Amino acid sequence: MFGLVAVRERIWWSPAQHYLRPLPQRVGVTPRGRSRRLERVLSDFGCEHSFIRAAQSVREHYGFEIGASAVRTATLEHAQRARHRLQEQYRQPFRHLPAVGAKHVIAEADGTMICTVGPGPRKSRRPREWKEMRLVAAQALGRATTVYAATFGSVEETGRRWGHCARAAGWGLKSQIHGVGDGADWIRLQSREVFGDQGRFLCDFFHVSEYLGAAAPTCRARGPEAWRRTQQQRLRRGAVQPVMEALEEHLEPIGTPEEEAPVRNGHRYLSHPT
Repeated sequence: MFGLVAVRERIWWSPAQHYLRPLPQRVGVTPRGRSRRLERVLSDFGCEHSFIRAAQSVREHYGFEIGASAVRTATLEHAQRARHRLQEQYRQPFRHLPAVGAKHVIAEADGTMICTVGPGPRKSRRPREWKEMRLVAAQALGRATTVYAATFGSVEETGRRWGHCARAAGWGLKSQIHGVGDGADWIRLQSREVFGDQGRFLCDFFHVSEYLGAAAPTCRARGPEAWRRTQQQRLRRGAVQPVMEALEEHLEPIGTPEEEAPVRNGHRYLSHPT
């Protein structure tokens, strides 16, 4: 609106101090300071893009320039503060539940592989490593707010964070926890360990359908799609045993490699207790 605004400042020195800046003290500002609103803008952009790209986004959306180093500083400062706050929270026991809570809480967990880059000079080839990040979430039935957590840590650490998410979402002494996952053993075990008798784990329909789709050509070569739909309809009715029997009729011989045994993989996926 006003174009470029500049303030010319005179810096003083004295026998005792060689860098006096009366102007910032007089007008009540901090050199290189940023408002809370600008801090949020920088950290939001800095979390989603490179720091250079984030600085470009600030110029694009707000019409002024700021250095990538300022974006980096703000983003890392807030990330460190968030880390300390979460670590303090996770050190507290999550099983101290309120007497009154949500009637039903949906809790979900999953894992994904992320390529990480080790520290080193920018121009050199830095080591890369694939790590599994485990994500958890919880939401009370009927509410719009979902509580999330993620970690590169152990399965046990993931379970603790899952418990904290469920508690923050409304887990109480009489709540029913509905765990949802893709059937991975660590998710099933942590669901049982964290939620105990209050929890019930359900294998999500999408992943089950993937296994059934892979097994269908072996179980019925002439009509795989019809076979898969039949098994899906059975699962929707809760009739798991007929699906297991349909798979057992076509199990591959012992010794067949995993990649060549889709029926056995599907049967093993469904055979774990839920």
